[in-house]
Amino acid sequence: MAAGIWLGHEPIASIGSPESLEAQRTKLASQLSAVLEAENRLVRDSLALRKPLPGSLSIPEIISSPAGRGGIPAAPGLPGAVDDPITDMSPWRPIPASPNSTARALDLDSSSANSSDSALARAALQFDLAYLLMPQPQVESPKTTAPKSVIEAPIERWVNINVRSGDSLSRIFKRLDLDPRIAVTIARRSDAQILNRLRTGPYLQMLVRGPELLALRYQPDLLSILSVEREGQRYRASTIKRKFDVTEKADTGVIQSSLFQSGMDNGISQDLIYNLSLIFQWQIDFSKDLSPGDQYTLIYEERSLDGRKFSSGPILAAELVVRGKTHRAIRQVSRNGASHYFTPDGESLEGLFRRSPMRVARITSPFSKRRYHPVLKKWRAHKGVDYGGSTGDPVMATADGLVTFAGRKHQYGKVITLQHGQKYSTLYAHLSRFSKNIRSGSTVTQGQLIGYVGTTGLSTGPHLHYEFRVNGIHQDPRTVKLPRSFAIDRALRPEFMKAASFWSTRLDQLARR
Repeated sequence: MAAGIWLGHEPIASIGSPESLEAQRTKLASQLSAVLEAENRLVRDSLALRKPLPGSLSIPEIISSPAGRGGIPAAPGLPGAVDDPITDMSPWRPIPASPNSTARALDLDSSSANSSDSALARAALQFDLAYLLMPQPQVESPKTTAPKSVIEAPIERWVNINVRSGDSLSRIFKRLDLDPRIAVTIARRSDAQILNRLRTGPYLQMLVRGPELLALRYQPDLLSILSVEREGQRYRASTIKRKFDVTEKADTGVIQSSLFQSGMDNGISQDLIYNLSLIFQWQIDFSKDLSPGDQYTLIYEERSLDGRKFSSGPILAAELVVRGKTHRAIRQVSRNGASHYFTPDGESLEGLFRRSPMRVARITSPFSKRRYHPVLKKWRAHKGVDYGGSTGDPVMATADGLVTFAGRKHQYGKVITLQHGQKYSTLYAHLSRFSKNIRSGSTVTQGQLIGYVGTTGLSTGPHLHYEFRVNGIHQDPRTVKLPRSFAIDRALRPEFMKAASFWSTRLDQLARR
């Protein structure tokens, strides 16, 4: 009530004061005391004159709190009554109601009003003033609860895996905190059993989302990719077959010291140069026939995968000009897919035998009827050709044949002999070891790896001793006339002649550049 009266006199006192809380409280006490004294006089005068207060303002119910509740003293001499709780929407702390709270309406017109009523009103006003002047506990505004951080969903990511020796798919799943039972389920599929024998290296990728496997890619070989994808609660597997990108290339060069050196100087791969020497091995002895100024031209395929060069070959057409004589070779693919080379006229360039059993034919001791032996220190016939090399260099069979001996034999050391029909035989001596599955009675094909260069037996260093026999008689492997293999198939001859004309024109164009 006191506050209402005071605000009626000083309405601006409650709005946006810049003063401190203590200053406002002091000012408030002073103003309320003055208002209270003035109102006491009005009450006394009204009671004495038996008139209502000025205006329409009547004294409302006065609410008081019991002693001891919130530190607010109870008004003396007020009988008990029960009030409903009060909801206060203002920023002020509401006055709590309790069963001990009391209220009384003052009937100013009652004939029984006397001086005790004035005392009662004054006591109520003093109580209100005491409550308003009491330091009120600070009521903190409700804290705005910060929203809980949103839990981010696991992101999808590809994991590149370098498969280690001894790794299994289940073990890799465990390393990635994936369920290894899923690995077992996938590997049991008939179209994904290749995952039971993982290839070591960086050939496995997995798409994961947290602990979930969404997809898997595995490359068992260069041209195959196994793809496993999740569809609902199942996994589907499929194999993707890739193909090389093939482009046609051409190179020309002039020989200065050797065909191999010239090719390397021109950036041609050793494999390509070696294949070129194999094509013309029956026409040219590359260890003695070549001379500075000789020329070569070759047209070949270059294979690439994912934009990276993978290999060169096969050779489609080639030309060698040796001491002014031109040799040309045109490739023909037979019905069974095998490649063979012929002259532009359709004559086979291939013999039944290769001239050399080694890729790099470096002769250290030629065939001779009289040679001084470096170990025995005496003159004797050298019935074969010695090719220099390093221990472990590969040795190939020069023709298809039957292994008649594979073991140790006196001065030859570790040696292999091959029989090629009834007329021809070859021998490979001083080997360090034999290739797998080479034993007496086994068969070999031309170019097959049969052993490795060594220095066993009567030898001063690592090299291969190679012999060629015709009807049991030793012949010089470099000069012996070798039998031809076969002629072009008559059914394929028209097609070949057309291709030969095309490639011959291309070789002519390259030679004129």
